[in-house]
Amino acid sequence: MKNVVIHKIVTFIFTEDQLKAYWNKQKSHIPFASLTNEQYMELAEDMLNHSSHSQLDQHLIDKGWRTKEEASGLVLAEDESREDIHIEIVDTSLPTEPMKKLFIDRVTEIQCPHCSFSFYLRNAHPTRSDWTCPACGNAFHTSV
Repeated sequence: MKNVVIHKIVTFIFTEDQLKAYWNKQKSHIPFASLTNEQYMELAEDMLNHSSHSQLDQHLIDKGWRTKEEASGLVLAEDESREDIHIEIVDTSLPTEPMKKLFIDRVTEIQCPHCSFSFYLRNAHPTRSDWTCPACGNAFHTSV
């Protein structure tokens, strides 16, 4: 099975069956099986961008039905062209290659000391040290 894995701070998994259903819903005259790897990844990103928050839950690992195994397999293609997202197609029926560490650039992780909620900021101001947690609302001070 060819699944598309999107790493964007969290990892989303779009299974081949989900992508096929999304493609068929669009009533395209192009057969799903004829999509190129690039079109396949674009379809998954389009599905990501047009999903509600509750729909996105079904694509998160350990939320709904997605498991880590569905993101493991032979990488058939990947898109590393953007700094804040990494997309890959993995064939789960083939043995996995050794994992390489992914780095999503220019993102700072801030962890709330009150509730341990983590949030991420892109291009955070380097001298800012006063924060308000978006989860619990408590203010805290940290060095970035």
